[in-house]
Amino acid sequence: MDERFFHYLWKFRLLFPQLRLTSGEILTVLHPGDYNRDGGPDFFNARIRIGDTTWAGNIEIHGKSSDWFRHGHHLDKAYENVVLHVVVENDREVRTENNRILPTLEIKDQYPETLIRHYRGMMSGQRWIPCQLLLNDLNKQDISLWMTVLILERLEKKARFILPLFNSCGDDWEETLYRFLAYNFGFRINGLPFELLAKLLPLKFLTRQGNSLFRKEALLFGMSGLLSQNAKDDYPRALAREFQFLRDKYQLSPVSSGLWKFLRLRPSNFPTIRLSQWAAFLHQHEGNLFEMLCAEDLSAWHEKFRVKASVYWDDHFIFDKHSYPKPKLLGESSIDLIIMNALVPFLFFYSRQKSDKALADKVLLFLEQLPGEINFDIKMWENAGLSVRTALHTQALIQLKRNYCDVKRCLECRIGHKILKANWYEKSSNDKGLPVI
Repeated sequence: MDERFFHYLWKFRLLFPQLRLTSGEILTVLHPGDYNRDGGPDFFNARIRIGDTTWAGNIEIHGKSSDWFRHGHHLDKAYENVVLHVVVENDREVRTENNRILPTLEIKDQYPETLIRHYRGMMSGQRWIPCQLLLNDLNKQDISLWMTVLILERLEKKARFILPLFNSCGDDWEETLYRFLAYNFGFRINGLPFELLAKLLPLKFLTRQGNSLFRKEALLFGMSGLLSQNAKDDYPRALAREFQFLRDKYQLSPVSSGLWKFLRLRPSNFPTIRLSQWAAFLHQHEGNLFEMLCAEDLSAWHEKFRVKASVYWDDHFIFDKHSYPKPKLLGESSIDLIIMNALVPFLFFYSRQKSDKALADKVLLFLEQLPGEINFDIKMWENAGLSVRTALHTQALIQLKRNYCDVKRCLECRIGHKILKANWYEKSSNDKGLPVI
């Protein structure tokens, strides 16, 4: 059995209350301790009472008591402060370095059998999420509180992603935002080539082109590797000539054109269209990208992203191939995704760097005001009975699915805990004469 399950039993005090050590002494758990995810004993700073004596120290949990020796704890000074050995099966006496018998609690009969069966069922099930059939039975308030924790986890995770980028940019906020926005302008499918493009083409080179949108497009399309010297249309031929001059001037090396993905994308999402919209965006906000973080409401952010590709793209999706005429505006749903996946996390990262709680609260407010994205996972959550309305909900549920459900961290999930704990209360009250809570 996975030791994480027994860590869970100990952490949340789900063992039957009348506990006796293998020596026959009565054990009272005053505090289970702090769960340790790193090396060393499983729980630090626990407080227990054995008979009339109170002990403070660490707790180690094993499947068998002989694991103490198999894991080499008898040779490790980190385990000298262990005051209690919790085991499923006591198959060997354990003594400390000074020859004291280590107090041992055997727990194989100290929890309801139904609880472990329920846990095994969740772990072995093939449903979309382990608790899919049980969500409707849960208190919606509990789920809402868990959502708040999950969204903060997700924002912290994204902040950790931005930090090395910030460091690699020499703590330059403008350049960091430029590169992070570029990655998100690729909308996941083309995020990598957009990110690489921004890395190879620093913002300062674009800023030096002054009021010329054409030269900015020449740099971006040229560096993308998508320009051809053999183009037929005047526009891409002019871009290629201009890029050749700028490339020699700045000693630039383009991205490989093979990195860009067109397959199974709607034409309006082709990287050619996105690159022209990106050029228009940068041209519109030249030199003041970072000022975007000062927006007081979402409407200000939306306005800044209302850009369109240049006129050539009104009747093109790729170079040299005409299409039906239609201006290529960056759509509202695309703007929402950029705000949700780029500006909101970046503002949260900035709030953390500046220790600005008010700014962090503003981030959560923006997420509550943004509409939630629609994808397969979100539809499945709705089918499971959860109400999904805002970006805060969808981002929290993405965090839940990817970081808990998919890797079956049910014991660390508040929903999984509620389900298992409810099962414990019912079984405990029936088997041990305890009141139903």
